[in-house]
Amino acid sequence: MYLRDRPIRRRRSRWPRLMLAVAALAAVVYVANQRYDLLRNPFETPTPAPTPTRTTLSYLVEGQEYAEAGKFAEAIAAYTVVAQREPENDEVRRELVLLLIYSNRFKDALPWAEEAVAINPESALNQAYLALALDWVGRADEAYEVAQLAVELDPSLALAHAYMAEALADLGSWYQAGITAQTALQLDDRNAEVLRVRGYTLEVQGRYKDALEYYRRALELNPKNPFLYLTIGRNHRALLDFENAIASFRKGLEIANDDPWLRFELGKTLFQSGEQQLGLRELRKAVELKPDMPEAYTQLGMGLYLRQAYEEAIENMQKAIELGADGAINYYIIGLSYLNLEQMDCESGVPWLLKALEREPDSAPALDGLRRCGVKPP
Repeated sequence: MYLRDRPIRRRRSRWPRLMLAVAALAAVVYVANQRYDLLRNPFETPTPAPTPTRTTLSYLVEGQEYAEAGKFAEAIAAYTVVAQREPENDEVRRELVLLLIYSNRFKDALPWAEEAVAINPESALNQAYLALALDWVGRADEAYEVAQLAVELDPSLALAHAYMAEALADLGSWYQAGITAQTALQLDDRNAEVLRVRGYTLEVQGRYKDALEYYRRALELNPKNPFLYLTIGRNHRALLDFENAIASFRKGLEIANDDPWLRFELGKTLFQSGEQQLGLRELRKAVELKPDMPEAYTQLGMGLYLRQAYEEAIENMQKAIELGADGAINYYIIGLSYLNLEQMDCESGVPWLLKALEREPDSAPALDGLRRCGVKPP
């Protein structure tokens, strides 16, 4: 009976000790193997585990999401992967055409439009997008012919009529462009591109208030499109409504902060509104973002000249000329800048003024500069 009063001694399980022993042995084996590998080849690093390859669908979804958010550069990158993986996908090529045009990369858009047509030449939509791309690279005659073909293939396709209207507007046939754009609207007045084109046919006629109505309607359907903010701002500026123009450009930059064209237009408008210092800052950002942008260098050169920063004005105008800007203003700004230096430099300035007169024989600034140097105009 006293046995019950003794403390009961439980037998300890051997499993914990066994598990510790196994773990210790595994660690020793691991270290030994690592040392063996390093002794065998001290420069060899362990092979990383292979990462899973992304699916084409994931890139497609990513492109759609970026496009809807107005992140066009990222959308273009994603769609390009899809296009490379799917050589027969004409739909993604059409998406690339539109996004590249919205990004002011017109020359890059044309090859994708041509590829889409090569995949399916009987598609009216493919032909319509080719017409769009041709028009934006300055080939309006060809664009009109291709748009006609698109209409023949599918008379009910609103975009075919819209892009025909855009080509007609660029050819100077404004009345016919307006009629054709109205036809597109009757077919589909809920398409942002159809509305944009109708706005454009009005803008080229100087009917900026009417154009703004259609651009705003397009923006309602596509509120994250920086290109539409650019267009709306440009029309407000044409009306000398600098406040709304600046607000529109800034709204676009909230979506696409690294868009050089929005920076350029904002800088140009700020300068025109009297905010010269702020304008120069935005123009400098534009050329930083896009160093091959002659328009920005020209505008920056003009602004610096007006601010009497003549040496910088010369530098920027020369850069604009190197990039293809060939207007008389580029040349006479350089010439006049040399004349306005602390030590007037007619020897350097006169050749630039003469080049300006070659492009614009009655250029008053160039003629005035030559008179200041005592040089008789040719």
